[in-house]
Amino acid sequence: MKRIEAVLDKVLEDAFNAAMATLKEEASRVVAATLKGALEARLKALLEEEEATPTSTPTLRAKAKAQASPLSVEEEATPKTTPRRRKAKAQAQAPVQDDLESILEGVRVALQKYSGITTPKGKAYSDVLFRRVRKVLEHAEGSGHDNLALLARDALAYIATDPRSVAMGSWQYLAGKLGLPVPISQA
Repeated sequence: MKRIEAVLDKVLEDAFNAAMATLKEEASRVVAATLKGALEARLKALLEEEEATPTSTPTLRAKAKAQASPLSVEEEATPKTTPRRRKAKAQAQAPVQDDLESILEGVRVALQKYSGITTPKGKAYSDVLFRRVRKVLEHAEGSGHDNLALLARDALAYIATDPRSVAMGSWQYLAGKLGLPVPISQA
């Protein structure tokens, strides 16, 4: 019995070592590709900056004089502002906020994994869960929630942890679990 355990331990150790080597290679490829992209972007930014403002590098004495001399009152009143390149680039790459219909279509596709399961009344889980999420997103949009895609992802994550309680509950239950203000029911 101990021999079998020793052999199994050896096999597992070899498999683990092979998997670690493979992971190291994949990680190094991913990091290299990322660093290459970042380096290319940085070089392009530097080259554009150098082409825009060809200035000579100051000598050590000039730097020391600039640090030693205080700024004049006019210079303090109107500081020089330069546009931030990273922020502008990030804003240009930021995706446009999706509309409710496209988000709901993605939710419908994500909930298809529950299509074979039914509630005690015979309704498909995917349909019931979709109605819950749709009502929560409509409520959030009416309440002024600005990131519906993030809210839909949170709802899908919560549904994945406990689909039965969401299907058997109401949309207010799901909204409360997501941290949205729940309207008081009217009697």
